[in-house]
Amino acid sequence: MKTGPWLQKPLSASFAEIEPSEPTSTTKERAPINRQNSYNSIENLADEGSITSSIRSIQRHLSLFDLVSIGVGGTIGSGIFVLCGSIANKYAGPAVSICWIISGFAACLSGVCYAELACRLPAAGSSYVYVYASMGELPAVLVAACLTLEYVVSGAAVARSWGDKMVRWMAEDLHVITDESHNWFNPGFDFNPLAALISAASVILLMNGVKESKAVTNFFTVSKILLVSFMALAGLFLMKPEENLVPFVPPQFGWSGIFRGATSVSHFLNLVTITLPKVSYFITISNIPMLTFCFFFPSLKSFFGYIGFDELACMAHEAVDPQKNMPLSIVYTLGIVTTLYVAAALALTGMQPYQDISDVSGFPMAFRSNNWNWAAQIAAFGEVFTLPIVVLISIMAQPRLQYALAKDGLLPSIFAKVDRHGNLWWGTVIAGIGMVIIAALIPFDNLNDMISAGILIAFAMTDASLVLMRYDSPDDNEGLVDRLLSWFNFASFVFSVAITHFWGSLLGKITSFVFALKLIHCLYELAYKCTPAQTFGGKTRKSHDGSENMSMSSNAYFKTPLMPYIPCLGMFVNWYLIAQLELLGISLLLVFLVAVCIFYFSYGRRNSVGNNGGWESEDIYGEPGVGEGLSLAPSSRLPPLA
Repeated sequence: MKTGPWLQKPLSASFAEIEPSEPTSTTKERAPINRQNSYNSIENLADEGSITSSIRSIQRHLSLFDLVSIGVGGTIGSGIFVLCGSIANKYAGPAVSICWIISGFAACLSGVCYAELACRLPAAGSSYVYVYASMGELPAVLVAACLTLEYVVSGAAVARSWGDKMVRWMAEDLHVITDESHNWFNPGFDFNPLAALISAASVILLMNGVKESKAVTNFFTVSKILLVSFMALAGLFLMKPEENLVPFVPPQFGWSGIFRGATSVSHFLNLVTITLPKVSYFITISNIPMLTFCFFFPSLKSFFGYIGFDELACMAHEAVDPQKNMPLSIVYTLGIVTTLYVAAALALTGMQPYQDISDVSGFPMAFRSNNWNWAAQIAAFGEVFTLPIVVLISIMAQPRLQYALAKDGLLPSIFAKVDRHGNLWWGTVIAGIGMVIIAALIPFDNLNDMISAGILIAFAMTDASLVLMRYDSPDDNEGLVDRLLSWFNFASFVFSVAITHFWGSLLGKITSFVFALKLIHCLYELAYKCTPAQTFGGKTRKSHDGSENMSMSSNAYFKTPLMPYIPCLGMFVNWYLIAQLELLGISLLLVFLVAVCIFYFSYGRRNSVGNNGGWESEDIYGEPGVGEGLSLAPSSRLPPLA
């Protein structure tokens, strides 16, 4: 079995964590394993004496309703309360609803990939698990670092934003903050006490376990949906279509404005209006509405209103009936979020001229302009009341990610320690302390682009993982799928950078053209020269013990349609968005990932279960030299195909 940073975790080892095997006769006596169904968790594996012996499994308790609550609650935030007004005011006018539809389609590109992977590998860790099985150990650690930016750092950013909004609401609406008391909430030195307070409260709640906190999550998610529904219905009641919605696409914005709001495509204007002598194709494109040309380019403006649905995949280890509920929860989340965004956008632009919409407090100001002050108070209070759920759900996913890393030996085993109630108590405390410190002390002026780039890289690697698990290279050209995907991702980034930042130069145009051809070539080779795998994981990623994987002919699992076009389009979209970010943010991310690499080579590789023969020696639940072997799950114990 090969070792090193490109070591791929065998699917049998991943399945063993989902469906535990029987203890071997050579190990110390353990408590019986509950096998009510193929996804049931491990009970007490050993006595309470050591850290590793305390590594129990997390119980499956999240229903479909719970999962959808987590997805919707973690996704809807500033998208409705801030972005709707900002995009309408600056880019699209009443057509902001079209921006949300386009961005929703773009989010679905990666969403369906998560849906398939989450139901086939329903383990804690989300993209980390998928990348480890398809690409290797070092890429998995890097994608885990990117997910940490989403779960911990972006959660801290939301907490900080909530703290600022809370102070503004108490000062402007409640009038309870005076000039003297204002210093209590803004003591200086970038310290945000309310951000620290809401972060600490979220951590304390999670320390009691997801089973207990899911009731709070469900309550706040339902409250948020009711709030947005109220704002939308009230706005529709106040709607003045002839005054505020005509023209639906303002001429000064046009389709280009819509796609700036949905896709940051101002630089594409040069491309589609270019006219080259004797090249009628480009002349034809210049006369086509930009809807056709730009449909597949989602943006940093409305696209990030959908970030959060991917946290569902990190909760797959606790989902009841993950084969069915994981894909349904992701699809339902995206559908509900898109519906609410579109309805809210129509209501907001219908009750107030888009030129007058506030880009900071859209709905409250719009209600006040219609003399509905009571509705404005409800909208303002609802925002500060429901936004903290995003903080709670963000930090909820991080201990599950740490749990997956620790079980593979890539983090200290304390992160995988589960208490007698089935809670990741220590992992929650450690991650929570980090989030509280970041929320309280660190301003996010220069970190937003770094966080965004990390999230998008995780999306792109997840999309690529699905292709790797679903396609086989030709027998006479081993590794073709891997090489094509590497080139496709590289070409997507270079093409996006060239057309975004260097289109005005001749070199930029040539580079864009060359790498566009490379993208088409890679996609053609992948679709027509590589063959769909007969089993999930294909020939090169089968379980190392030779057991069969899940058959792709089974209808028991959700399958991403239009393979490999959907995930490849998702990869391109993600790299395109990364190219829109500031160079400083991308540079900070690179520095962060270099630090992660240093940690991996100094600690992770030395203690990795896989790189120390752990899977071969049947030690897959603890650190090498600490845990004692559970045998790998035999093929008869794999998740059922029907």
